[in-house]
Amino acid sequence: MAKQRRPAARRAASKSAARTGRPTTKATAARKASVSRKRIAAPIVKMRQAYAKAIKLYEKGLKALQRRNFQTAKAAFQQLLDQYPEEKELHDRARLYLNVCEREAGPKAKPPKTTDERLLAATLALNRRDFDEALSMLRKAAKTYPDDDHVHYMLAVTHALREDAEAAATHLNKAIKLNPDNQLQAKQEPDFDGIRKSKPFLEAIAAS
Repeated sequence: MAKQRRPAARRAASKSAARTGRPTTKATAARKASVSRKRIAAPIVKMRQAYAKAIKLYEKGLKALQRRNFQTAKAAFQQLLDQYPEEKELHDRARLYLNVCEREAGPKAKPPKTTDERLLAATLALNRRDFDEALSMLRKAAKTYPDDDHVHYMLAVTHALREDAEAAATHLNKAIKLNPDNQLQAKQEPDFDGIRKSKPFLEAIAAS
């Protein structure tokens, strides 16, 4: 009979704990687990909110860039980089577009006007293999100074780099006619290697 009184004692202890307001062991563990989950969830929510704000800024900058509103786009991309340093996956693209904005929004270089300026611009264009830009500069120079042998020689070089032997030979003939020294220079010029064995070039450098 004595053994049957123990459950009653445990019930009495539970009731006593309830009266005193002390939680049971299970209740305490459940409460701690709930608090722990909330603490873990809070940073995740903040991260998601930060990412959403960063995406919003990125999209704002992209739309402004597409409208060619470079100042607004630049401000949005810079704000993204400054305020959301943890969003690394957006940073590379934001920096790329930021560079575009800075280049487009910056002061524009004045177009070359004199023959010397156009020859320099053409030389720079040839160095970066922009043959269309080089031809544009040289043709303008040729219109202003049709008897400039250096302009015609540069035109010959540009056409040769494009492997247009006929056009190259036409301008080379003019350059040699205006200044015979261009004949020897053309024979040694590596930029003519692409058309060196062509008939028009051989005829041009063979002319006396």
